[in-house]
Amino acid sequence: MPLLGVNLGRLGFLTSCSGSEAEDALRRFARGAYTAEPRMGLEAHTINGNSDVATPLRALNDIVLHKGGFARVLRFSVMIDGDSVGAYSGDGVVVSTPTGSTAYSLSAGGPVVYPTVESIVLTPVSPHTLAVRPLVLAPTSEVRVRAEDGPEELLVTVDGQVGTTFSGGHTLVIRRAPTSVRIIRFDGSSFFSVLRQKMGWGGLAERDETT
Repeated sequence: MPLLGVNLGRLGFLTSCSGSEAEDALRRFARGAYTAEPRMGLEAHTINGNSDVATPLRALNDIVLHKGGFARVLRFSVMIDGDSVGAYSGDGVVVSTPTGSTAYSLSAGGPVVYPTVESIVLTPVSPHTLAVRPLVLAPTSEVRVRAEDGPEELLVTVDGQVGTTFSGGHTLVIRRAPTSVRIIRFDGSSFFSVLRQKMGWGGLAERDETT
């Protein structure tokens, strides 16, 4: 089922129209004058040893492992497809889809990924070592994050909502979701036009009008 999002907030990267455009958008949708753009999602679950300890979580934007309100640094190890990337120290890690690359991952210093370029983006949050940088991975990659020390109880947040708690010694396993999400797009709107409008790329409209 394709999704038609109506932006009632400020950013709205995933939405198809604004509130004032909703009536016209619904008419175009009813006529079939749209494109349903497939977006990959993520699926995550936690394991302790070889046993699952939580039901799978689904995300369209991102899955974040973080320390909640604690003021101490979290140390965790990251593995990609069974190969150790290394030990990270920081506030957490964001694992995002291309769609989610303009959300929390971007705020943490991650790259902007074109929505249909399928990939998984791993972005550390406030890393203690400046050499640690975001990684762009293949969409088939399996990411495993294990907390080595830190607060007794961590949080796994899915698309901005608290999904589950996470304990030291557990491993968070993240991979591509088995199904895609279809987002409605209308002619005349593109990803780059949204970037220009929402993020001020190319200059500020108020300044350009006065020069």
